Amino acid sequence: MKRGLIFIVSILLFSCQSEEQKTTEQPAKTNKLDKLKWWIGNWQMKSPDGVVIESWNNPSANEWQGYSYYITPKGDTASHETVRLVNDNDTLFYIPNVSNQNNGMSIQFRESLLTDSSIVFENATHDFPKRIVYVKTSDTSIHAYIDGNGKTVDFYYTKMR
Repeated sequence: MKRGLIFIVSILLFSCQSEEQKTTEQPAKTNKLDKLKWWIGNWQMKSPDGVVIESWNNPSANEWQGYSYYITPKGDTASHETVRLVNDNDTLFYIPNVSNQNNGMSIQFRESLLTDSSIVFENATHDFPKRIVYVKTSDTSIHAYIDGNGKTVDFYYTKMR
């Protein structure tokens, strides 16, 4: 009889512990980069001054790679930029390295706003830009802009096929 009672009490204790563990488990955290999947791919902006191409890929779960370059009407590459988009402790960082700027050093911009269709990065200590903004305006278009010190530069991209 004692053995039966000890067995039942042991099962009850184990059951209560398992139930308690179930209630304290946290739901799986979603990666903020998942909200930006619309950004992946190749984008271009054509103007009389030339073409800007921007391309994004996601080689890992917490870091994306991007690059952009500007091609003059004569076909010369006037500038290029490489970018790392990093999810570090649930904060996104946009880290560009622009040719012939900042002594070859990357500059870090921190996420300040993220929605399903836009992202804003800021670095108040940088000379220009202070903000970098991307807004999905449709499945095939993005309005990006950089601003700071009373100046704004717009980029109207269309998705390349």
